[in-house]
Amino acid sequence: MPKTQEKARLLETRRVAEDTHRIALYAPRITATARPGQFVMVRITSEGTDPLLNRPFSFHRIHKDDGLFEILFRVVGRGTWLLSQRKEGETLEVIGPLGNFFTLPPAHEETVALVAGGIGIAPMEEWGHRLAQWARGDEARRVYLFYGARTASEVVPTRRLERKGVTTFISTDDGTLGRCGTALDLLDQTCRDLSIRPQRLYSCGPLAMQAAVATWARQQNLPAVMSLESVMACGIGACLGCALPAVPPDDSSRIHYVHVCKEGPVFDSRKILWEKMEPMPVRPLSFVCS
Repeated sequence: MPKTQEKARLLETRRVAEDTHRIALYAPRITATARPGQFVMVRITSEGTDPLLNRPFSFHRIHKDDGLFEILFRVVGRGTWLLSQRKEGETLEVIGPLGNFFTLPPAHEETVALVAGGIGIAPMEEWGHRLAQWARGDEARRVYLFYGARTASEVVPTRRLERKGVTTFISTDDGTLGRCGTALDLLDQTCRDLSIRPQRLYSCGPLAMQAAVATWARQQNLPAVMSLESVMACGIGACLGCALPAVPPDDSSRIHYVHVCKEGPVFDSRKILWEKMEPMPVRPLSFVCS
């Protein structure tokens, strides 16, 4: 898919949760071919070289008719802090759309679950919107969102998805909102309590969470499609900084790697060799909540 470098005009910036911001960028050439699951590389500064490298951001919302898209990010360092300080009317250099994208479930599947951990909610907003449209075509179809955050103040509002018909469940690590525990705790216990039987998972979040969700999906014999997070410098597979061990396509005797920016960021969870990562990124299934 062709990618474009474009000077995007910042139309709106809004703080939506603690240290979490959403900005809208007018970039009609990029927006025209953008799909849920893909991402853009954004140059944070317009002058100087600090920070030197571009930053990757998933498409949070895509408004093709208006030529704009939105990204969601949490302030975790100098680059994202500088981005949060940019003003409406300024321009940012953006490259995209990059990477592959989510695809709709097969026709015979009726129940899908989205699993989001922390800022992993970013790509699930637009994808959940598309799945809600898919579900409206058949009254038997159901879309569920299981969204976990560290604490209530970090939860990004999900009202848009709820209005579209996505049934939403929320958890926090400290129990300040929703169920106490991780997104995986939430998924596992809610499915048990309400007898929900998803036929496919879509997931995004930290690698630790993704590894645990992949294990759960394998135990349930469910396909899991994951948008993986990784540190990226180039976004096109040149720097090799986002390599992950994967199932070799033809020769199991050699080490095989995929690049999140080029072959991903969306992967079948069964294609990733989670046990080959160092350290093994698996969190406990449950927390002890007071």
